Amino acid sequence: MNQNLTDIFLKKQKQSEAIEGTAGIDWDERRNKYLNEVTNLYDQVETMLAEPIGQKSVTLQRRPKQLTENYIGTYSIDDLILVIGNEQVRFSPRGRNIVGAAGRVDVVGERGEVALIVQSDSRWGFVQARQPKLSVLGFDESTLAEILQLVMRD
Repeated sequence: MNQNLTDIFLKKQKQSEAIEGTAGIDWDERRNKYLNEVTNLYDQVETMLAEPIGQKSVTLQRRPKQLTENYIGTYSIDDLILVIGNEQVRFSPRGRNIVGAAGRVDVVGERGEVALIVQSDSRWGFVQARQPKLSVLGFDESTLAEILQLVMRD
């Protein structure tokens, strides 16, 4: 057998033996934390839009859906739908197991789609660019306005 393959298998076996007797990765905990982060995001959006919601220029709806992820399995999570005039903008969770982040929610409108990710400090960020280098802006009222301008019709 190729020496590199042998080295990989031995390394993984040693790692496994080192954590034997511990729980390893708690996938239920990761799922639950992601569900909590999504709820926090939706609460943040609702707080930011409190005035237009009160004026009835924006309405919010939640629609349950099922997500299936490797290791985590299938679970229920809500999409958040903003109804603004005759348009809808949907905050749609994509999953917890995202490379470089602790979760992702896509914001989808008639004109496009953008990604929000949970950063290491449990704050949400707007993925402004992926190439040539990842650029993430903190999620706040000004980035929400920018996101809505990107995904909604003029």
